[in-house]
Amino acid sequence: MTQQPVTAVHLTAQASRIVTTELRTADHTRETGGILLGHHTHNTVTVHHAGTPGPGAVRTPTYFLRDLAHAQALADEAFTSDGSVWVGEWHTHPTSRPIPSARDAATYRQLLNDPELGFHSVIAVIFAPHAGRWEAAAWACRLGRIEPVQLQLSSSAG
Repeated sequence: MTQQPVTAVHLTAQASRIVTTELRTADHTRETGGILLGHHTHNTVTVHHAGTPGPGAVRTPTYFLRDLAHAQALADEAFTSDGSVWVGEWHTHPTSRPIPSARDAATYRQLLNDPELGFHSVIAVIFAPHAGRWEAAAWACRLGRIEPVQLQLSSSAG
């Protein structure tokens, strides 16, 4: 059965807490990010787990590559915990807007075209600084298109 196109992304409080902690503590001159793990139900992706870059990540002002072993360990733990699967990635754009770059788009196409991964959609959540705060936007990548989608970040308090 083919999944419905994604129109909304919801980061749970647990996932939001990981992202906000990384945003607060990371070197803001270089990109950072991590994987997103959760479930695609109807037209919504719910992200239950967000990763950090990991100790072996590559971080430059315009490029981020997650630590694959770190991401795999989180993915294994999340799947065992609640059946969450890899649904996408989050990262920052410290010097630009929260829209996918040409490099981002190429990465999403590569993920979608890899039959071993089995992606129907790839979710991207991008953060960029704006007026002293982080501005966030979510994107759904499917069938060669990247479209903005609604983003809900649950409170990371508590």
